[in-house]
Amino acid sequence: MDRASKRSKVDIYADILEVLKRKTNSKITRISYAVGLPVDRAKRFLGDLSSYGLANIQGRDETFYSITHRGLEFLDSYRKLASFLSFLDEKADRDAAQQETMPRVK
Repeated sequence: MDRASKRSKVDIYADILEVLKRKTNSKITRISYAVGLPVDRAKRFLGDLSSYGLANIQGRDETFYSITHRGLEFLDSYRKLASFLSFLDEKADRDAAQQETMPRVK
């Protein structure tokens, strides 16, 4: 994703879950660095993910985060939807370009 464009909350959730999928039992600093968020904002997003049942928070002295089965299902659905929306966007662009090249009937 182009970092210049603004990410939606759902995009950030998916980015965090992707990090947790790649490296289970991650610490907050690794997650915040990987998704490009300050630690305090990453903690809020992880709290949301935990309350939705998409991530686990474990540990006493140190806190570790991991993805749940439901989080994996969410990530799979997110990817499928993003792929489908990308396909529709590309098709709309092709159709628009094709319309521009067609001769106009008077």
